[in-house]
Amino acid sequence: MNGDPSSPDLYCHEDPNFLNEDDEEMAEVNVVVNQNEIELEEAHLHSLIDNEIAFGFRRAEDLVIDDWVQEARLQAITWVQTRTRALGFHPRTAYLAITYFDRFISLQAIPEKKRAAFVRVISVACLLLAAKMEEMNRPPLSQYTIQFQGGSIKKMELLVLVVLKWEMNLITPFAFLDNFISKLCQESPPGLKSGIEQRLLSIMTEIHLMHHRPSAIAAAATLMAVDQNLAQEALEAKITSIPELYFLEIEAVYSYYTIMQVP
Repeated sequence: MNGDPSSPDLYCHEDPNFLNEDDEEMAEVNVVVNQNEIELEEAHLHSLIDNEIAFGFRRAEDLVIDDWVQEARLQAITWVQTRTRALGFHPRTAYLAITYFDRFISLQAIPEKKRAAFVRVISVACLLLAAKMEEMNRPPLSQYTIQFQGGSIKKMELLVLVVLKWEMNLITPFAFLDNFISKLCQESPPGLKSGIEQRLLSIMTEIHLMHHRPSAIAAAATLMAVDQNLAQEALEAKITSIPELYFLEIEAVYSYYTIMQVP
């Protein structure tokens, strides 16, 4: 070809090998990026585990729970799930709201004569607080309830904050799902994660939920998505085959797995 700059030939005489060099560089970049993502994911998981242990979750199936607490809890769960769906909130918001509710009633004495009204206001306050933690778009208070004056709900919000010592960033099973799905599920078909989230909502009525580590509950729900008929030995083998999941309590995972098997 002519090297004359006035020539009409505009062909770029570059060495075509440079394209291969670019591909190789991009492949190296992708390897580094993927490795960094894995390291960040593992660091996040370890942080969750540390926080979970520090919080002090402990099994207490032998704990005697008053009938009124169980009834109050069922009422709160029903109301929170109904409003969560109506307001278009994420399932994790409903779960966090009930986590607040469980913590509150386990720490705060409630006057017997005012229990019914108290429980209703607590439910509203807990959902409001959970929405502030989880939702980008939050509706006005009037869309949560029309039963109570805003002032009484605000006072209850403050009481919940004080009783929970302003520890509102509580860990729930939802925090573990992405990590567990990547490790325990060979395939991730559409709807897999939402199906697991619905399983988590379905067991909120389990009264001892607050005493188990969220990681165990998340693992049980994820394994149910993989296989709904695992024996304890098979479940244990699946978990122990993944060294990164060493922290999971096998008995606790299997306990919730069997609960989820009940239709």
